[in-house]
Amino acid sequence: MSPVMGRWRWCLASMELIRDSLSEELVKMTEECEKLRSEVALLPRIKAELDALKVRHSAALELMGERDEQLEELRADIVDLKEVYREQVNLLVNKIQKGSSINVD
Repeated sequence: MSPVMGRWRWCLASMELIRDSLSEELVKMTEECEKLRSEVALLPRIKAELDALKVRHSAALELMGERDEQLEELRADIVDLKEVYREQVNLLVNKIQKGSSINVD
């Protein structure tokens, strides 16, 4: 075999290795592309779910805010009622004390 022929065979073998390597890479890239296409197909549904969750989250935050306001109002009402009851108890105690001091005389 001549040196030129050996060189051509070596080049051919090298090219075949490169071809096989590129062929494998092409298969992998095609699979990756198909995977990405299927994931892209899911995006509209996922976006719609995200939008729905954002609406629910916003509504929940609004309800929590309203609940917190009601809670603060109820706490203020309790403070007011305690004060009213204290005043009434003090008035009753004073009436009882006045009534008992009048009966003692």
